[in-house]
Amino acid sequence: MIEKNKRGRKPKHLVNILKTKVWVEYLIQTAKMGVDSLEIHIGVLTNEIIDKPYRLRRYKNQGNMPESEYVNKIESLYPGSKAIFGHVLWDVLSSSNLTQFEINDLIQKLEPEVKFLLISALKVEPVRRRPFNEDTVEILISRGSIDCLAVAILMMQESIFLGSEELRELALELYVGLTEKIAMNPLFFGVHPELFSYIESTFKHYIFLAPNLRLSAVIFWQSYRDNFWSEEIKLKSQKLEEVRKGKFQKVSLKTKIESPDGTSYFDT
Repeated sequence: MIEKNKRGRKPKHLVNILKTKVWVEYLIQTAKMGVDSLEIHIGVLTNEIIDKPYRLRRYKNQGNMPESEYVNKIESLYPGSKAIFGHVLWDVLSSSNLTQFEINDLIQKLEPEVKFLLISALKVEPVRRRPFNEDTVEILISRGSIDCLAVAILMMQESIFLGSEELRELALELYVGLTEKIAMNPLFFGVHPELFSYIESTFKHYIFLAPNLRLSAVIFWQSYRDNFWSEEIKLKSQKLEEVRKGKFQKVSLKTKIESPDGTSYFDT
C-alpha cells in the first residue's frame, strides 16, 4: 500500500511509515519524554544545539524515514531501538509471492523461541520444518509477540505457495488470535488499526471453491475485535479508530473470484 505524496517526492510505503512510528514510540517510551523534549535531550547527549526540534516529530507524525546513519546514532544512545526499526516483521509485511526458500530464510530471522517452533534446531541443509498445527497456533497466540504475527503472515503466504487450505485456516486462526495482544503492545497500539487493515488488504484470505477457482475475501479485524476482545481494549481501539477515521484509504467491501488464467470477477 503506497501513500500518495506531494509532487516531485517519492511516495511513502505504509510499512515504512508504520515501522518509523513504532521506532519513535520506542524512543519516547524508553526515554520517558515527549517527542520534542527527547530531540533536545538527544542534542545534549551528542553535543548538538537544537533550538527548534522538528526531526522526531516529523518522523512520528508524517512517517518520514530516518537515514541509516541517524538510526545508528540513536542506537548508541538507546540500545535496542535499531532492532525495532530493523525487525523481521517489516520485511515480512513488505514481501509478496514468496518462494519456500524465502519463507524459510525469513523464519530463521525470528527470535529463537518462535523460530524453533517452526524449524529443527539441528543445523542441516535444507532446513527441516516442524509440523504447523493447532498446538503450534495455541503456543504462538499465548506468546503474543510481534514475531508471532510475522509467522501468521508467513504462513498465509506459504499456504498460497502450497495451495493448502488447511494451512490457510491455521494461519488465519493465528492472526485473529494475535490481534488483541498486538493492539495491547504499547509500541503498536497507536498504529494497530492501520497495521491490521494493511495486513488484511494485502494478504487476503482465500476460499478454494475448486482446484482452478478461488475466492479472495477481506477479513475485517474490527468484527473480531467487537466480538472477542476484552471490553477495555475494545473501547480504546474503537476510540482510536474513530479519531483516525478518514486519514487512511478504506478497503473495498468487495470480494474477488480468481482463476489461474488471470480472469477475475468481483462479487458485489
